Amino acid sequence: LIFFMIVTDMTRKEIEELVLPWSEAAVEDTDSDDERRVIINVAKEDPDTWNPRNPRVTIKVKAEVFDLDSLKEYLFKEAETKRDLEHPSQPSEIFVLIRCDREIRWREVQWVMQACADPAVRIYKLQFATSTPEEEK
Repeated sequence: LIFFMIVTDMTRKEIEELVLPWSEAAVEDTDSDDERRVIINVAKEDPDTWNPRNPRVTIKVKAEVFDLDSLKEYLFKEAETKRDLEHPSQPSEIFVLIRCDREIRWREVQWVMQACADPAVRIYKLQFATSTPEEEK
């Protein structure tokens, strides 16, 4: 029982409670390769003080908070673990799932995307988590 409690808690830490943006054309993710996937959550910093004109966001990976510089460092280390040693200039085999709150401005998501595409990091496969209007009913 303790084992299942610990495993359940660990998987919850990877996915934050967010209101995802809608998409009518989304395709369900069937890739369950958790060894290669990094989940980045972009959330409103504090729902009680949220101001759409001056948004502040929190970037989390596995419940750990990052700024953009520390996120780049983390992604670099992850990318290096899955890079083809015979072709080190090629992009990493790591891919990123970006989960962001519906009210987050595109600019904040773009900064996360730029961290992934940084010349030192070279992660080029990105996925975005979305919901459908039917899922929210």
